[in-house]
Amino acid sequence: MRALTFMFWLFATQAWGAEPPLVRAEQQFDALEFDAAATSFLEALEGPGTRVERLQAWRGLALARAFMGQRQEAQEAFEVLLLLEPSAQVKDSLGPKVQVPFRAARAAMEGQRATLTVTRLPDGRVSAVLAQPRKVATEVMVAVRLPGAAGFSAAVGSPSGPVSVKAPPARAVEAYAVARDAGGLVLFEQGSPRAPLRLEATEVLPAAVASARDAATFPISETAVEEAPRRALWPYVVGGVGLAAAAGVVLGVVLTRPESLALPAADRTERLP
Repeated sequence: MRALTFMFWLFATQAWGAEPPLVRAEQQFDALEFDAAATSFLEALEGPGTRVERLQAWRGLALARAFMGQRQEAQEAFEVLLLLEPSAQVKDSLGPKVQVPFRAARAAMEGQRATLTVTRLPDGRVSAVLAQPRKVATEVMVAVRLPGAAGFSAAVGSPSGPVSVKAPPARAVEAYAVARDAGGLVLFEQGSPRAPLRLEATEVLPAAVASARDAATFPISETAVEEAPRRALWPYVVGGVGLAAAAGVVLGVVLTRPESLALPAADRTERLP
């Protein structure tokens, strides 16, 4: 469905000569039309795009709101920017309209990171939970398969609660989870279709039963099934901690990166008040 939406958006842009929202937002920003630019930046955040474009849109939205004197709204946009790009900066030459909300956002986000956790429950289910200091991801998907299976069974749900997929508790499984924003961009991930996590069985069977089981096929069934993401996942370096407990097998991660993404080189603030 996302692929169809993107293709329609791309066709409409080419057929009608419409400018992508991010391009339009930058032009409006350059023309000091901050109110219109803020609207266009918001539109860009809800459509297809790359991670660099997302950072550019959040930064532009924060600056536009700051120059309109919307200090609280500007701080909120800066907080999301810093959640996605902790090393983000603004020029010291910009006045207090920008510096005040940016510094407040940096103080508010100090030490805060998003975490995506994948858990194997005692009944065999695989559950994914996202903790995000600011609401930027709008959905979480967890996908599961038996080792060696061709495809994954997946479930998609709200980031506010666990998203789970059923799996036989006596079998080890492979899984991955992603959190996407409103435009479908993967912001956070644990594992991937090509390098899934391995979660061990939560139920031990007698040897004879296990042998008979290994000779049979145990399909994973799940009512909510979605294909694996059709766009490349943004690479994260994921630090993991494995915990084995009576409640099940838990893998928890804090999402980090080896180096910061560089914000767009173009500085669009030269002519700003």
